Amino acid sequence: MDLVLAAAYLLPFLFLAAFIGRIDTRFVLFVLWGCLAAIPAVLLEPVLFAAAQSEIPAALAPLTISPLVEEFFKALPLLILAIGGSRQQDRDIFLYAMASGIGFAIIETGLLASPDPLTVLIHSFSTALMHGCTCGIIGYGIVIAGHFDRRAFPALILGFFTLAVTVHAIYNTLGTAFFGLAGICMDLVFPVILFFALLACYHIDLPALFAHQGSS
Repeated sequence: MDLVLAAAYLLPFLFLAAFIGRIDTRFVLFVLWGCLAAIPAVLLEPVLFAAAQSEIPAALAPLTISPLVEEFFKALPLLILAIGGSRQQDRDIFLYAMASGIGFAIIETGLLASPDPLTVLIHSFSTALMHGCTCGIIGYGIVIAGHFDRRAFPALILGFFTLAVTVHAIYNTLGTAFFGLAGICMDLVFPVILFFALLACYHIDLPALFAHQGSS
């Protein structure tokens, strides 16, 4: 049992190492930010749930409020760097986003109240990929926005943020709509598909792509 729980908490780090190929100080700092970002999200969500009770059914709160709050806090340092005009390598921005999302998933797994080690392991696998990928979507949006006119930046970031929130909400919806073996399969398959889609995006040479479009 202890080995299973240890594996559950190590899984996010293994994903991160496999995805970026290396772990250095900057990426560790973004993992730590993701861990810290879970604190205001956990504290704020119940307050927002209570405030929205008259407008949103309680069952819909995790599908609407939670994705908005969690994606905002996970991506906050990336947005601050981008708005401030800090120059970063395209792939580094994408990887920072993944690291922040995975840090958030580590804390979420730690807060999971389940006596079943297998449930914890599946939850860790699933949420590590989901949180990493949805924050990665925002990071990818920042990369793309950096190749357009600065005036288009707010609209592009809002669009990718909305996409990340929507994907997060779909994941939460699948988790509540399916139970038992079907629910486990959904939890495992959906984040894996999302991960490989982002992995394909990661390997696209964006500067060369935009340079080609600009010259055509």
